[in-house]
Amino acid sequence: MKLTEEQLRFFNTFGFLLFPGLFAKDINTLTNEFEQTWTEHGGDQHDHKQRLYLFPFIDQNEYLSSLLDDPRINGIARSILGKDFNYLHSDGNYYVGDTYWHSDKYADDNKLTIKMFFYLDHVTRDTGCLRVIPGSHPM
Repeated sequence: MKLTEEQLRFFNTFGFLLFPGLFAKDINTLTNEFEQTWTEHGGDQHDHKQRLYLFPFIDQNEYLSSLLDDPRINGIARSILGKDFNYLHSDGNYYVGDTYWHSDKYADDNKLTIKMFFYLDHVTRDTGCLRVIPGSHPM
Protein backbone atom coordinates (compact mmCIF):
# COMPACT_ATOMS: atom_id res chain seq x y z
CA MET A 1 0.00 0.00 0.00
CA LYS A 2 1.37 3.37 -0.97
CA LEU A 3 -0.22 6.60 0.21
CA THR A 4 -1.58 8.96 -2.41
CA GLU A 5 -0.36 12.52 -2.78
CA GLU A 6 -3.69 13.67 -1.35
CA GLN A 7 -3.21 11.49 1.76
CA LEU A 8 0.33 12.77 2.23
CA ARG A 9 -0.82 16.40 1.92
CA PHE A 10 -3.55 15.74 4.49
CA PHE A 11 -1.03 14.10 6.84
CA ASN A 12 1.45 16.96 6.42
CA THR A 13 -1.29 19.51 7.11
CA PHE A 14 -3.23 17.88 9.93
CA GLY A 15 -0.76 15.37 11.39
CA PHE A 16 -2.92 12.25 11.17
CA LEU A 17 -4.63 9.84 8.78
CA LEU A 18 -7.52 7.46 9.28
CA PHE A 19 -7.92 4.13 7.50
CA PRO A 20 -11.38 2.88 8.48
CA GLY A 21 -11.88 -0.73 7.52
CA LEU A 22 -8.27 -1.28 6.43
CA PHE A 23 -8.05 -4.37 8.65
CA ALA A 24 -11.79 -5.19 8.73
CA LYS A 25 -11.23 -8.78 7.57
CA ASP A 26 -8.59 -9.24 10.28
CA ILE A 27 -10.39 -7.61 13.21
CA ASN A 28 -11.40 -10.87 14.92
CA THR A 29 -7.86 -12.23 14.73
CA LEU A 30 -6.40 -8.91 15.88
CA THR A 31 -8.78 -8.79 18.84
CA ASN A 32 -8.15 -12.42 19.81
CA GLU A 33 -4.37 -12.03 19.59
CA PHE A 34 -4.53 -8.79 21.60
CA GLU A 35 -6.57 -10.45 24.34
CA GLN A 36 -4.39 -13.56 24.38
CA THR A 37 -1.20 -11.48 24.62
CA TRP A 38 -2.73 -9.30 27.31
CA THR A 39 -3.63 -12.34 29.42
CA GLU A 40 -0.35 -14.21 28.86
CA HIS A 41 1.90 -11.29 29.74
CA GLY A 42 0.56 -10.04 33.02
CA GLY A 43 -2.40 -7.92 32.03
CA ASP A 44 -4.84 -7.60 34.88
CA GLN A 45 -8.56 -7.81 34.34
CA HIS A 46 -9.85 -4.50 33.10
CA ASP A 47 -11.96 -2.94 35.87
CA HIS A 48 -13.36 -0.11 33.69
CA LYS A 49 -12.06 2.40 36.24
CA GLN A 50 -8.55 3.17 35.01
CA ARG A 51 -6.36 2.85 31.95
CA LEU A 52 -4.16 -0.21 31.86
CA TYR A 53 -1.24 -0.80 29.51
CA LEU A 54 1.50 -3.29 28.71
CA PHE A 55 4.84 -2.26 27.23
CA PRO A 56 6.23 -3.67 24.98
CA PHE A 57 3.21 -5.33 23.45
CA ILE A 58 3.24 -6.65 19.87
CA ASP A 59 6.76 -7.94 20.45
CA GLN A 60 5.20 -10.60 22.71
CA ASN A 61 3.08 -12.16 19.95
CA GLU A 62 4.16 -13.72 16.67
CA TYR A 63 1.03 -12.70 14.76
CA LEU A 64 1.03 -9.12 16.03
CA SER A 65 4.77 -8.79 15.34
CA SER A 66 4.19 -9.98 11.78
CA LEU A 67 2.06 -6.88 11.16
CA LEU A 68 5.31 -4.90 10.90
CA ASP A 69 5.81 -6.63 7.53
CA ASP A 70 2.18 -6.36 6.42
CA PRO A 71 2.09 -4.30 3.20
CA ARG A 72 -0.66 -2.09 4.64
CA ILE A 73 1.42 -1.10 7.67
CA ASN A 74 4.77 -1.13 5.93
CA GLY A 75 3.43 0.87 2.99
CA ILE A 76 2.00 3.60 5.21
CA ALA A 77 5.25 3.88 7.17
CA ARG A 78 7.41 3.89 4.02
CA SER A 79 5.21 6.52 2.37
CA ILE A 80 5.63 8.91 5.32
CA LEU A 81 9.08 8.06 6.69
CA GLY A 82 10.93 6.64 3.70
CA LYS A 83 12.24 3.14 3.11
CA ASP A 84 14.86 3.25 5.88
CA PHE A 85 12.47 3.76 8.80
CA ASN A 86 12.93 1.85 12.06
CA TYR A 87 10.32 0.30 14.33
CA LEU A 88 10.77 1.65 17.86
CA HIS A 89 8.29 0.02 20.24
CA SER A 90 4.68 -0.85 20.94
CA ASP A 91 2.20 -0.73 23.77
CA GLY A 92 -1.16 -2.35 24.41
CA ASN A 93 -3.87 -0.37 26.16
CA TYR A 94 -7.27 -0.66 27.74
CA TYR A 95 -8.64 2.89 28.07
CA VAL A 96 -11.33 4.26 30.35
CA GLY A 97 -12.93 7.69 30.16
CA ASP A 98 -11.13 10.70 28.80
CA THR A 99 -7.44 10.73 28.03
CA TYR A 100 -5.78 14.06 28.75
CA TRP A 101 -4.45 16.09 25.82
CA HIS A 102 -0.89 15.07 25.16
CA SER A 103 1.78 14.86 22.50
CA ASP A 104 3.31 11.65 21.24
CA LYS A 105 6.55 13.46 20.40
CA TYR A 106 9.84 11.90 21.35
CA ALA A 107 12.92 13.63 22.73
CA ASP A 108 14.71 13.96 19.39
CA ASP A 109 12.78 16.67 17.55
CA ASN A 110 15.02 16.21 14.51
CA LYS A 111 13.52 12.85 13.63
CA LEU A 112 10.07 12.37 12.16
CA THR A 113 8.11 9.73 14.05
CA ILE A 114 4.65 8.30 13.57
CA LYS A 115 2.42 6.23 15.79
CA MET A 116 -0.01 3.67 14.39
CA PHE A 117 -2.75 2.03 16.36
CA PHE A 118 -5.86 -0.07 16.06
CA TYR A 119 -9.15 0.62 17.78
CA LEU A 120 -10.49 -2.85 18.57
CA ASP A 121 -13.70 -1.52 20.10
CA HIS A 122 -16.37 0.41 18.25
CA VAL A 123 -16.03 4.08 19.15
CA THR A 124 -17.96 7.18 18.17
CA ARG A 125 -17.54 10.89 18.82
CA ASP A 126 -19.36 10.32 22.12
CA THR A 127 -17.68 7.08 23.20
CA GLY A 128 -13.94 7.47 22.97
CA CYS A 129 -12.78 8.35 19.48
CA LEU A 130 -9.39 9.89 18.83
CA ARG A 131 -9.37 13.67 18.83
CA VAL A 132 -6.55 15.61 17.21
CA ILE A 133 -6.02 19.35 17.17
CA PRO A 134 -5.42 19.98 13.44
CA GLY A 135 -1.93 21.24 12.75
CA SER A 136 -0.65 20.42 16.24
CA HIS A 137 1.64 17.69 14.96
CA PRO A 138 3.90 19.67 12.60
CA MET A 139 6.33 17.90 10.34
